[in-house]
Amino acid sequence: MSFRASAKCFLKNGKPRFVISGEIHYFRLNPKLWEKHLRLLKETGANTTSTYIPWDWHEYEEGKFDFTGKTNPARNLIKYINLCKKVGLDLIVKPGPYILAEYENQGLPEWLLKKENIHAVDESGRILSPDLMSYLSEGFLDYTFKWYDQIMPIIQAHQIINGGPVVMMQVCNEVGVFQWLSGRIDYHKSIKKLYKDFIVNKYKTIEVLNITYKSRYNSFNEINPPVGKIETKEDYCAYFDFHLFYRYYYALYLSVLSKKIRSYEIDIQLTHNIPGWIYGNAAELPMLISTYSEVMKTNPEIIFGLDHIPEFVSFRNAHSDLACNKILEAMQTNGPVWAAEFQSGTREHHVRSDANDLETFYFASLAHGMKSFNYYMFSQGKNPRGKGYYGKTFYYQTPIDYKASKSALYKSLKKVNQFINKEKDDLLLSEVKSEICVGLYKPYFYTELTTSQMLKEKRLEVTKLGISLDPRFVREELFFNGLLRGIQTLNYSYDIKDLENVSIEELLKYKQLWLTTTEFMDEESQRLIVDYVKAGGHLIIYPAIPIMDLYLNKCTVLRDELELQFIKSESGNKITAFDIEDIFTVFREKSIYNSNNAEVIGKTDKNEVCGIRKKIGRGLVTTLGFAFGYTSDEHLHLLEKIISFDKIKKQAKVSDSDVQFVLRKGTKHSYLFLLNYHNQKKSFKVNGKQVSMQPFSYKILKKK
Repeated sequence: MSFRASAKCFLKNGKPRFVISGEIHYFRLNPKLWEKHLRLLKETGANTTSTYIPWDWHEYEEGKFDFTGKTNPARNLIKYINLCKKVGLDLIVKPGPYILAEYENQGLPEWLLKKENIHAVDESGRILSPDLMSYLSEGFLDYTFKWYDQIMPIIQAHQIINGGPVVMMQVCNEVGVFQWLSGRIDYHKSIKKLYKDFIVNKYKTIEVLNITYKSRYNSFNEINPPVGKIETKEDYCAYFDFHLFYRYYYALYLSVLSKKIRSYEIDIQLTHNIPGWIYGNAAELPMLISTYSEVMKTNPEIIFGLDHIPEFVSFRNAHSDLACNKILEAMQTNGPVWAAEFQSGTREHHVRSDANDLETFYFASLAHGMKSFNYYMFSQGKNPRGKGYYGKTFYYQTPIDYKASKSALYKSLKKVNQFINKEKDDLLLSEVKSEICVGLYKPYFYTELTTSQMLKEKRLEVTKLGISLDPRFVREELFFNGLLRGIQTLNYSYDIKDLENVSIEELLKYKQLWLTTTEFMDEESQRLIVDYVKAGGHLIIYPAIPIMDLYLNKCTVLRDELELQFIKSESGNKITAFDIEDIFTVFREKSIYNSNNAEVIGKTDKNEVCGIRKKIGRGLVTTLGFAFGYTSDEHLHLLEKIISFDKIKKQAKVSDSDVQFVLRKGTKHSYLFLLNYHNQKKSFKVNGKQVSMQPFSYKILKKK
């Protein structure tokens, strides 16, 4: 018996496996109802269940553990694991040390919080929060491993290779999320030492660092983690390296835990989850994916799952799950796109999730390449006394309430699961043909410590650094909510490729490469883009041509090699491009290009050239010197005009442009997913045939 991840899907006993899981927290339920909850999940067509294993719940006093229910029947973890096996469900376990899960102290034991020298501290040495630990402090790891000494043998005994139901384990939970959300950065002494070692290893000599930073340090002994605001270029350089360090730090922490887990002869798939939806918007989620990029590189045995929690589904966020799926797919080569937390119900009582809306979201996610998921939550729970962070009840509007009664959502889950089980063999290996590639440049996402989170400011004051475009704005409003939303709205399919991990040959498989850029980019990536164009690629780049490297030192490879001479000029907010008038631009400042040997495609209200197209080598570059997202139909017209130059076709003919569609081709069948994100009935033609759809609904047309 075996269970492993492959690049395209999970494999159970060597065969493709669509994991359909439902989250059930045994510690939040009456043990007498455990089996009923599990059987109700099984009856939907699910094949797996998932649960946290709270450290605090089982080590109820320091050194005192209960896994058999001797102190409380709801602590009988061994019984619960055996029930999963009895019912016929695989099991995903999440033993921490952190579980979060709206559990008091994020699942850490109350007694642990009183220990010394293990907490994360601010730059002055003050404890940031009683429940925030310094991950790699000797004390925290020591207590964590004592917990592991108790829980891991149980997991080992019940893993799949030993005939048990446990197929996968989550290593800790959402590492770094509270630093990201609240700006509480750890300056523990262990961090300071690791940071200094990191900098020494990166630069080797202080002279190299000084050249990069434009600083005057005498030795590495003067180097400490940066604090405070970014006022100078030197500050910025230090913070940029601090971002790189934190990615290294998270990877090291998860590597330490993974190595310890393996020491217990545990041989199951390891995973970690990526949070990111904030009140219905997932624009920040790619930043979290980038935060874990070093983990993906150094810990290939860990695969990542997304948290898809849109709360309320609408046309405004309909692009988000596809965008996040594509970004994860671009960066994770050792595992499939799967959702570790797939919204099922709501965490906050004031949020209302309609079963029909979520059902549409589930099928949209399948259309957008989801290859496995875990409904979060399948069962509602009631927290043990004093253990709920928000109160007694955990989750609302779930398919099953804590008494094991069904809601309207239960029927929706059953419908989704039945479709997957019927089509899974073909659906799992199905693909979407794309002729458009969007480049992902991770350094534009290294901003969680330099903007509002850490410095307690809304935006980085980029003008102090000699640049005009905030990378956070570029990546959120131009890239995520602009370009990706616009392409999807127009019903063109696209892929995303990581510019730091892609070959020219891969890029040349597409008819177009789109890049949203700010003024900096490393030399190697600039050269990759130049070589791509000269080899015959078509590059569409906006709103800036990079002229600096990542440390804001001069680097003009792309500008010079592609012969893109320009100056900066201010004009009105409207421009004309391809005879499309009054295209709204975000900033008054534009790049004004020398149009020699180029086709003029855009002009400002001053008749200055702000967009050109020109041949370079065997390829073509289209550069737009203005910033635009997606707020008007002119923006869609502009995107479609550029796409049409390479005769890129849509995968189906749908007469109503408001209806989104995705064509997935399997080995035996093709699946045309139609998605109506509007609260009105739609009647239209698909490839000449009449089709009607109810408000906010989906339809799947299957064809051999």
